[in-house]
Amino acid sequence: MNELIKSKISIADIILIALLTVVTIASAVHFFRRSDNCVVQIYKDNILIGEYPISENRDIKIDAHNSIRIEANKVRMSYADCPDKRCVKQGASDMFPIICLPNHVVVEIKTSGGKKQFLLY
Repeated sequence: MNELIKSKISIADIILIALLTVVTIASAVHFFRRSDNCVVQIYKDNILIGEYPISENRDIKIDAHNSIRIEANKVRMSYADCPDKRCVKQGASDMFPIICLPNHVVVEIKTSGGKKQFLLY
């Protein structure tokens, strides 16, 4: 059986397998690489109300309806008075935005250069 496999695989197949392996590893490294210069941007009614480094632990009261917590290089909605509390149930994130639709709050994570980690719009 081993000889049958060797006779069916060509040099082009080996090159293709190696190329796909390199691309897969490079994609995984790029996706899971954490940028040290990420910031948390908080929007209320599409107006930027604050920008904070994700590396500094802190509690932020957005308004009477929402509060967030930045901790361990992740951000989460710690309090929301909306009926379903989906934003609170979402948990901590270091990549995806947190959105509270009833209170019109969006919390995004971007690199400090302005490049979005996750495209929301």
